[in-house]
Formats: sequence, C-alpha cells, structure tokens
Amino acid sequence: MIIKTDDYTIECTDLNLCKIFGSMRLPSPLSYNQPFSPIKSGIEDATDTYIIDITELKYLNSSGITSLARLIIVARKENKELRLLINNSIPWQKRSLSSLTALWEKLEIKPV
Repeated sequence: MIIKTDDYTIECTDLNLCKIFGSMRLPSPLSYNQPFSPIKSGIEDATDTYIIDITELKYLNSSGITSLARLIIVARKENKELRLLINNSIPWQKRSLSSLTALWEKLEIKPV
C-alpha cells in the first residue's frame, strides 16, 4: 500500500517493511491514525522483525512522534520485534527517538 500526499509518502509494499518519506506535520495524534494504519496492520501481521524506515523523513512533529510511540506499543502488545531505521544526520531523529526504546524491549533503533 502506498499513501502519497504533497508533503509525505508512506510505502508499505514489503511484508515486513514500511518506508516514510518527506515531512509530516499533521495537527494531532488522531490525524495520524489513517496514514499510519497500514503500518499498524503490518506490525500485527508481521512474520519477522517489522522495519519502519524513516531515514528520508525530514520532519515529524510531536503529534507524529506520539503516534510513532503508539505503533511501538502495538508491537509490544502483539509481542513483535520492531526495528526503526533512522538517519543520524537529521537532528530531530538522533535527538528525539532514542527514548522510545523504553517503551518496548524488542525495539531496535538503528542508524543507517
């Protein structure tokens, strides 16, 4: 499934992989429910470690980070391993995402 807007693209085309590109500035955590729904389904259906690749996500506001945390909680509830691929040259990713590992012991945050 591919969700494409003028600002961002979410590609969940592989069974255990989803990539997010662009810039996400949606107004509230609830507004992320629809674009993140294929990721949530992917985590629930994953047969191996589910990978969320945000290496090309230039910006994600606090509502988006909250929604990302909710996806991690889905993985914890489903007892699924989750890997978050980040880009350390994008300051907000390096600074803001390391604390998410406290939500789930099977979350790996991997800089690429």
